[in-house]
Amino acid sequence: MPPVTNPKLRILVVDDEPANRQVLEQRLGAEKGWELAVTSVAGAGEALEALRGGFFDLAFIDYRLPDMDGMKLLDQIRQLHPKTAVVIVSGMGSERLAVEAMKHGAIDYLAALDLREADLNRLLRRGLEMQVLQTENLELRQVNRMKDEFISSVSHELRTPLAVILGYAKTLEDGDLGPLTPPQLTAARAIRRRGDSLLEMLNRLLAFKESSIGTQEVLLRPTDLATFVRQCAAPVPADAAARGVRLATESVEGPVWVLADPGKLKEALDNVLSNAYKFSPDGAAVRLSLSVHGKREAWLRVSDSGRGVAPEIIPHLFEAFSHSDSELTREISGLGLGLPLAKQTIDLHGGRLWLESEGAGAGSTVTIALTLSEPDTPHLIVEQPSKGGRKRLLVVEDNADVVEIVRLFLAGFSENVELTTTLKGQEALELLSHRRFDLLVLDILLPDMNGLDLLDRMQRLSEDKRIPVLILSGHTEAAKQALTRGAKDYLLKPFTKQAFLEKVLNGLGLERRGKARS
Repeated sequence: MPPVTNPKLRILVVDDEPANRQVLEQRLGAEKGWELAVTSVAGAGEALEALRGGFFDLAFIDYRLPDMDGMKLLDQIRQLHPKTAVVIVSGMGSERLAVEAMKHGAIDYLAALDLREADLNRLLRRGLEMQVLQTENLELRQVNRMKDEFISSVSHELRTPLAVILGYAKTLEDGDLGPLTPPQLTAARAIRRRGDSLLEMLNRLLAFKESSIGTQEVLLRPTDLATFVRQCAAPVPADAAARGVRLATESVEGPVWVLADPGKLKEALDNVLSNAYKFSPDGAAVRLSLSVHGKREAWLRVSDSGRGVAPEIIPHLFEAFSHSDSELTREISGLGLGLPLAKQTIDLHGGRLWLESEGAGAGSTVTIALTLSEPDTPHLIVEQPSKGGRKRLLVVEDNADVVEIVRLFLAGFSENVELTTTLKGQEALELLSHRRFDLLVLDILLPDMNGLDLLDRMQRLSEDKRIPVLILSGHTEAAKQALTRGAKDYLLKPFTKQAFLEKVLNGLGLERRGKARS
């Protein structure tokens, strides 16, 4: 049996009061069950020098230091060593300071008077727990990034061979390569039908990926829903029609005007109808009705007589990849994206979408509610979410904690600054190609390419995509080299909030008005 060893931790104490340092050193030295190596310094400069020389598991930082504010030092510690747990110490207790410290990432806040009585053993355990949680959070972020990359790459890679398969299947079905026997024609039609289903699935995956990075937009214009229902209701899919499922429509007389993007609204309605067709029993009718509810809304309702949905499951149906039955026993194929995508689209319209069902065997009804308008209402562009007039920052940084620091610095700074982040250069180039940004904040060392290479590739984009670039780097020479390749400015790590915001303002061409809020 291996011997039991005490946990080994490196502790940093930063306080300009010798008495406070002495109390902490004595108390830490008396803690049993730990093997602690304590380093004590009097100021932020000495602390940063020690941190650059190695990793500390836990740091006690005085809020008021002679050479730097304790919160600024906390921010720089998170940039240098994201897994270092930090406890802020202040001369007197303050709820405001405690809240501010937690927002900046501290695990606890102590008044100097409490140093002799504080449960240091608990703080040491929390420091270890924080390291585990930080590791797990980074792993979860990586899993999410891998999921998005998988969805995007698989969807795009499958589209080309699928187009060839569908093309040949249609050619065979039309007899362009010679007449087919009845069994051959049945096979060709089955290939095309299944290929169409797969193409629909890929399109939904790509739509989900687009919505997840907030690139959707709708052009709302006056639309007559009565005409829309007659012209845009999707025909019953072949597999549902083969089971005898049919569509029955009901509408009010005269026009029903709403502000809508007909193409996007049709996609949302098709997703809802697709679900209804799938879950309808053989020979049943799916009902699509249009009505005016009160004096404010038009309701599009899709009802089926299928198995129904248990009330406790209904809220989860609007989560991506969710299903109403077990994955191991699911009879109906699908990705579980139809309702979430439909709801996102209706939300962009300023409308509402909900599902009602009494449970097993009672069928279900999905309602799309849109606000009534006048036929001469001006057109309106709405982005996801509404971002009109906002300045857009793209941050390319592979250190998740630096990204969080940037988010923290920008939080409350301005409601008109929108942040998009990615850790890879290739994804940054794709974002720059398809979306509008006002400033690129770029790290030099990226997992898939050098930031300097990204700057070179930006020169191949159209002129409107070659936006100002602010370099964030720990390497002075690389940062200066970036200036020769088109970057506008650089900021060396670790950086202060004030310096970062000033650089961002300069990059965006804005003037500082007032002080940035904490």
